[in-house]
Amino acid sequence: MLTYFRLFFDICLFRQPAENVPKSETLLLLTLGTAIASGAFNALADYRMSGALFMAAIQVLLFALMIWIALRLRGHQERWIQTTTGIYGAITILQIITIPLSSWHSRLMSPDISGVVLTLPLLTIAGISIWTLAVTASVLRQAMQIPISAAVLIIIGSQALLLMIVFKVITSVGY
Repeated sequence: MLTYFRLFFDICLFRQPAENVPKSETLLLLTLGTAIASGAFNALADYRMSGALFMAAIQVLLFALMIWIALRLRGHQERWIQTTTGIYGAITILQIITIPLSSWHSRLMSPDISGVVLTLPLLTIAGISIWTLAVTASVLRQAMQIPISAAVLIIIGSQALLLMIVFKVITSVGY
């Protein structure tokens, strides 16, 4: 297990390509579950546990579908398991880093303040979000064999679409 953690950590640091991730459906399911769990923990500040889990699951599953579509369009659908596993593993590590930062930010906020207040933990979370974008774009670029700019546009577009879908579903379900 430590070997996989090191591999995903190295992907986060751009030291390893996702092609070095074993092609394993079991590892894919494990990283899918950890990505959902870490995403849900990060969403607990805004949603009840059921809503946080639901939102995280929809995001992760729809993102997997978008990766599959992108790889299929480029004729590289055989890379889907490794690409998705690599992205989920890396995202999980980066999301775990943000969990204590979210808690710290919440403790700095007083209940009478409305709106967004820039705090050190919030700025750090924003930096990690940009890092996450860079990591996912790098993995997708390698898998699709496209320029990094195209991968960034695909990731930003898919994340924007995901957010629209997730918020639409969340608001209609009432979480």
